[in-house]
Amino acid sequence: MKLNLGCGTDYKHGWVNVDSGNVNCDVKHDIEKFPWPFEDSSVDEILMKHVFEHISKSNFISVMKEIFRVCKNGTIVSIESPYAGSDNFWTDPTHKFPMTTRTFDYFDSTKDLGINGRIYGWDHIKLRVLEAKKVKNKPNGPDVFYKLQIIK
Repeated sequence: MKLNLGCGTDYKHGWVNVDSGNVNCDVKHDIEKFPWPFEDSSVDEILMKHVFEHISKSNFISVMKEIFRVCKNGTIVSIESPYAGSDNFWTDPTHKFPMTTRTFDYFDSTKDLGINGRIYGWDHIKLRVLEAKKVKNKPNGPDVFYKLQIIK
């Protein structure tokens, strides 16, 4: 199963499109409500395009736990969000969670910041940051793009 979390108007055929808003989706669910309505280790791929910036900081770890729970070993998670320093992030009053290219390093034991994940007790959420880069998003840009791989 492939999840398009926070699909908005970007309905993808062949995916399970999830959103809490008034949009065409397959599953109506707020991803800040736990647990998500998916079985453990049932997801092959996740897409979150312009969703994470709307998650409250206090729910960040809970969302990461749910991503880890529902994904199979090796699942690829693709995330795109406004870069923390961009006008796009700060202009939109619905944006709550700023992200940089190092946001997910705490969950990757091969990264320097991975030690902090262990200190905070997040070491049970394991992933590899395969890509983390700024990308153009005209006229709003820049965004940050991540390609993460779940390690179980």
